[in-house]
Amino acid sequence: MTTYTAYCDFTAQSHNVSALMSLYAILEGNKNQNVELTPIVVFSAFSIESYLNSLGSRNLKIWEDIERLPWRTKIEILHKLTDSTPDWGSEPLQFATEVFKLRDKLAHGKPERILGTPFPDSHSAHAQAIEDKLQPCWYKDITREWAIEAKPRFLALMIYLAKLFGEHESDHLELATAGVITDTGHMPNNTIEPTR
Repeated sequence: MTTYTAYCDFTAQSHNVSALMSLYAILEGNKNQNVELTPIVVFSAFSIESYLNSLGSRNLKIWEDIERLPWRTKIEILHKLTDSTPDWGSEPLQFATEVFKLRDKLAHGKPERILGTPFPDSHSAHAQAIEDKLQPCWYKDITREWAIEAKPRFLALMIYLAKLFGEHESDHLELATAGVITDTGHMPNNTIEPTR
């Protein structure tokens, strides 16, 4: 007796990129309001790394053995697979370096004390602590302007990585594929072809 099983080839990058673009929709829709920008940094890094893993797993059989390596090493390996050399000093790889530097600070940062301006009275010092939201220099780099400029830089990086392997520029947007297979591993004749 033949059995039929639904399947889904899930792609993490499609969900990460979707979450990132949802964050951008909120940012772009709230031009006059403060929007939390930290998730944009985090999901940019998630999206980049999940896409690196997607490309790697599709193009290198032993990717599973190396997917725990640092993101920079993964980019080096992907370039070696395509007989190319990464240019870390130029866009779009410069953007990847910037994003992962911020992500690493967020993920691995240690407590640090930020000192404000000395005042002759405690009232002014308290006001500065509340109004200025004292932050480390690296965190002050995560501004609305940075986030808005990061979106086209992110897309340029995704297109660059796709082109390394001759993939379409929209490859990073690939959704999960789904369909039905039989117990022999074949698609039955009366089912819909897998969709992306």
